[in-house]
Amino acid sequence: MELWTEYEGKTIDGAFPLTRLLRPEGGSAFFTTSNEAGLPRLIRLVESRLGEDDILSRWRGVAALDHPNILKLEEYGQVMVDETSLVYAVMEPVDANLGEIVRDQRLTVPETKQLASSLLSVLEALHSHGFIHQNLQPVNVVAVGEVVKLQCDCIREAPEGERGRQLKQRDVHDLATVLLQALAQEQTLEAASGHFPLPMPFDQIVPRAIRGEWGLTQIAAALDGTPIPQDNPTAVVLPGARTAARPHLFATEPAERIQPNLFEKTSPPDPVPAPEITEIPARNEKIQMDGFAPRIGPMAAIATVLIVLLLATLTGYLLSKRPAIPINVPRAASAPVTDTGTKTAGTSTANGADKIEAPVASVAPPAPQDKATDARDQWRVVAYTYLHEEQASRKAASLAEKDPKLHPEVFRPAGKGPYLVTLGGSMGKDDALALTRKVRREGFPRDTYAQNYTSTTH
Repeated sequence: MELWTEYEGKTIDGAFPLTRLLRPEGGSAFFTTSNEAGLPRLIRLVESRLGEDDILSRWRGVAALDHPNILKLEEYGQVMVDETSLVYAVMEPVDANLGEIVRDQRLTVPETKQLASSLLSVLEALHSHGFIHQNLQPVNVVAVGEVVKLQCDCIREAPEGERGRQLKQRDVHDLATVLLQALAQEQTLEAASGHFPLPMPFDQIVPRAIRGEWGLTQIAAALDGTPIPQDNPTAVVLPGARTAARPHLFATEPAERIQPNLFEKTSPPDPVPAPEITEIPARNEKIQMDGFAPRIGPMAAIATVLIVLLLATLTGYLLSKRPAIPINVPRAASAPVTDTGTKTAGTSTANGADKIEAPVASVAPPAPQDKATDARDQWRVVAYTYLHEEQASRKAASLAEKDPKLHPEVFRPAGKGPYLVTLGGSMGKDDALALTRKVRREGFPRDTYAQNYTSTTH
């Protein structure tokens, strides 16, 4: 085959011009392109070498999942270019990838929770449908608007038996490694020891998932703050899991942006308050990895307890002498809004595993309107998305208990698809947009969005 640079300027399948090479990866490469409407897109070319049927079958599996946190494949097919058989996949454009971000800064804890919930949801969907990802790394985690998505055109079918369990647990290991990179900009527990203890719940999630002790179920429970199941059906011993991440299959050079970066690059976040511990191990000390709690002598422990009690008493006195100061949550950019009732991919970070607990403030949305409301006023504010009705119902009940004025309810457009947890009932467009902005400012997930469901039924 030709060098990938020599493909620039060619047109794939008579519709997709290869504008510029972004990232070569041996037998495949990413280019910028545009669709028939002239809108910017990404396209991946793969030298098929008689394996085109297998590749296209996997891509059909990705498209069939229709998961909002999977980078959408809009077109795919097989072509001959200069006597070389290629398969191609056209994807929605991305605004940034995590690989670029973690080179420059660490993510905040809320951002890392959003990242964890989104990637967890994708792996749950892949594993439950018999797929494994095998290439979960920051460069393949992207932002599309305010939504975290995972590039999944590299998935494989999971083998049966023990080998399949090992590969699924490897996905879990890689998820934990991505979270470690997001929080500490390091790929191994040893290299990141200077950042220990990690903020909760990642102080448990990261080391236990890297060591193979936890699976997706345990991670989901930790993110949700619920009791941790003891049984991990995919638990396996991962050689080298305690010290190093698996070598990446993709090149580490990130894809070039097509649109402005929506992973906001700001100054490094302030240090996150850590749980009370007796001492913080130095970077070069050997760490007790179970909970990151170092061992200390009895006298040091007594002295530490006395100091903590003294500080707690002093802090309580000072707080009683000053007025409470409200916390101002940074205002997020507006999420994409569609004026149609059709389902749009990439509108939630949760999708069945949203475990971000947003602080619920006293928000007074418009009261739910009667079902006979004019068809033009069927807008809803979607805060969470779940694959299972039971999960959505629990979330709605929890929100209602914290603040009944939110009017949370479970909504399923047209009686199919995911279960949405919405706020405020149905309302007009202006009210929905205003409520969306308000609840984001009050701490709800940044990808809370408003959508018109006029053409759907409850």
